[in-house]
Amino acid sequence: MYQAIILGFILIITLYVLKRMREPKLNMPPLIRYKFPIIGHTYSYLYNTEEFLKQCRKEYGDIFCLYIWGQVRIIVGKEHSQEVLSRDDVFDFSKAIERIFPGDVMLKTLERFTNTSKVLKEYVLNKMKFYNERMQNSLYSATKKQIGECDEPKVIYNIYNLITKIISAPIANIFVGEEISQYEEIITTFAEFTSDSAIFLMIPPILDFIYPGLQNYINRIILRLGLYNPAVKHQNILIKHLKKQICKRLQDKEKNGESWKRPDDFLQDTMEEEDFDPNNVDYPFIADKLGVFIFVSIHSTSSTCANAIIDLASRPEYMQELYEEQLEVHKEADENGILPFEALNNMKKLDSFIRESLRLTGFITGLQHAILKDYTFSNGLQVPEDYLIDLYFDDIYVDESLQGPNPKSFEPFRHLDANVPASKVTRNYLAFGGGKHACPGRQFAINEIKFFMHYAILKYNFRTESGKIEEKTRLGPMTSPSSCGVVFEKRNK
Repeated sequence: MYQAIILGFILIITLYVLKRMREPKLNMPPLIRYKFPIIGHTYSYLYNTEEFLKQCRKEYGDIFCLYIWGQVRIIVGKEHSQEVLSRDDVFDFSKAIERIFPGDVMLKTLERFTNTSKVLKEYVLNKMKFYNERMQNSLYSATKKQIGECDEPKVIYNIYNLITKIISAPIANIFVGEEISQYEEIITTFAEFTSDSAIFLMIPPILDFIYPGLQNYINRIILRLGLYNPAVKHQNILIKHLKKQICKRLQDKEKNGESWKRPDDFLQDTMEEEDFDPNNVDYPFIADKLGVFIFVSIHSTSSTCANAIIDLASRPEYMQELYEEQLEVHKEADENGILPFEALNNMKKLDSFIRESLRLTGFITGLQHAILKDYTFSNGLQVPEDYLIDLYFDDIYVDESLQGPNPKSFEPFRHLDANVPASKVTRNYLAFGGGKHACPGRQFAINEIKFFMHYAILKYNFRTESGKIEEKTRLGPMTSPSSCGVVFEKRNK
């Protein structure tokens, strides 16, 4: 027993020494001193993130290194963050994700799907105006179902979970069609796919203390051996419904010929691709294809929407002003209450509110990038291939020269005069990344949130149960929407 413990300890120390020996000798950014071997800065980074990084920035400048989870991590602040975002030949966001999340193994046919941005643009983003009415009808129906009339005050806890079901409804409608999206288990799959799959991101990478990347390596083995895969149950549900729907569409088309009414959705666009074989349909591939878009869209949109709702519920003094704007906008609606697509441009105060909510989401660092090759920053500091870089969001979001007066204060109409919509990427706003690889679906996400909040503000009064400003739930440098109670009650017109 003791011999095994001693041998294990010797192995850990040996790997640690070998790891330090292979560290490059470039003119790297300064490595902040730490007291404890192996653990390094991990504890301070997780439990005192804001103050710890602020002190590091003050003493060591815009770029510095920390020793976190068994490896050196490079933190880049406001002065050089745009270099990271603009040099996609050097810094790669997707490669960084691969090193911590085994999505390519979880979705086994994912390696064949290489044109995600192009497909998303052609099948969805270019058709946003076309999908306008369906999105609103689906959103409003889901809101009535999930929140209800609220004739009596209704308290909803952990509103993120409820919002995911509301947000999932129109996305499912557009991706798999109106018929399939009526099934509760489909909505549940869209709502829960990301949170279930993200378990590999939630588990602390403790094994990386032994050697960098060991945690991801073990996770991949678990998936390859079929010991555990949280995506499987959702894939099975998608495949079950896809089989029925695709067969039905093929039969209807053959039966009705030219009089066949073509469904308009992502699924039908997929069925009309050149490599689609109606005699040998690759259902797992189509399910994995859908899984990619579910993963990157539902969680981020739902989190943003939940935060905006809680931010407004925490500040009821802004409710009347937003209500009056939405009343004016609603004059453009047709007899069924559906707004024209162009009405989104007139929700200027609401848009500014959402942008401010996104600006103050509370993430201190993020947008991790992998370094593809050695690089020298404009200040002369060098970073080596294979290391990871995190952007220091707080260095940007609390800077008065970039944000204006009182950068820490939530000022919902801060962005009105600047004429910068919530979906616009700027140097002082990194909610959707930046450069060539800024989130391609950001306009779609903001549109959906604005339509939902338009309806919610007109239909309900809502406030926090505590009557106070509710803060985000923090986990190290990241946050998630508060699980506080939000009180909804029917608005008296």
